[in-house]
Amino acid sequence: MCGAVAGLLVTACGGGHGAPRAVGRPVHQLQIVASAYPLAQLAQYLGGKYVQVTDLAPAVVQPQAMALSSRQATLVHHAGLVVVVGDGYQPAVEDAAAHARLHIALLPAVSAQALPYEFWLDPTLMGTAAKVLAASMSKADPAGANQFGNGARDMESVTSSLSSDLQSNLANCAKKDFVTEDGAFGRMAAAFGLHDVAISSAGASKAAALVRRQNLPVVFAEAGTGNGDVEQVAAMTGAGVKTLDPMEVAPPPGTRPMSYFAVMEEDLSYLQAGLSCDTSANFS
Repeated sequence: MCGAVAGLLVTACGGGHGAPRAVGRPVHQLQIVASAYPLAQLAQYLGGKYVQVTDLAPAVVQPQAMALSSRQATLVHHAGLVVVVGDGYQPAVEDAAAHARLHIALLPAVSAQALPYEFWLDPTLMGTAAKVLAASMSKADPAGANQFGNGARDMESVTSSLSSDLQSNLANCAKKDFVTEDGAFGRMAAAFGLHDVAISSAGASKAAALVRRQNLPVVFAEAGTGNGDVEQVAAMTGAGVKTLDPMEVAPPPGTRPMSYFAVMEEDLSYLQAGLSCDTSANFS
């Protein structure tokens, strides 16, 4: 049976799009503690059977600035590797990780510009993060180095495919602006000449005026966040509501997680429709 922690990045146990396989059952597993859902998924994807991953962030809870319970602090202290976002995203977790046996802060290792909640929405950065994390995992457990390296190369293949899909499908859109709750997709949008208008920054009235002026068919809620402002703008303008997943928050217990590739492709399909993107050249 698939473990919940494996779901975001692996389509199915032992298979699916870009899922690396571990041969045989390891004698031991590297104990990894991750500070946020996307990092836990990445570690599990790279490690397969060679790792046991604990996600510190509870399901459906925003991981940003989370505090640690005494049990979680103990997990961090005894882990073979602690993986955090970094750049002050979770100060208490980062402080505890600094005293762990081995830790890696992924964001500063892959980007000097991306915000903490943006980098896993950038496939190129996720590909880089896979290499960085695999190197740290190999340092913590040299016996698993081949598995971790193969997983990183496989993840790079997945992210390269995603980057190509984003480029080909968002390169020619009739509309350039879309409205979200808090702008989590800003970096992705900017890469393709688009603009994520955050209601949290612009305010509901200005966002609604933009929707009316540009005749935007939908506004975008975000999975795992409060979306009262999005609903308000939708009510003010008559626009529909679609949900994008910024992949920051673990899904509710009992929910079957989608693979990283599937989530990104679903987000892309909603953006294409909302921005009236011309993808006919992809089929010529």
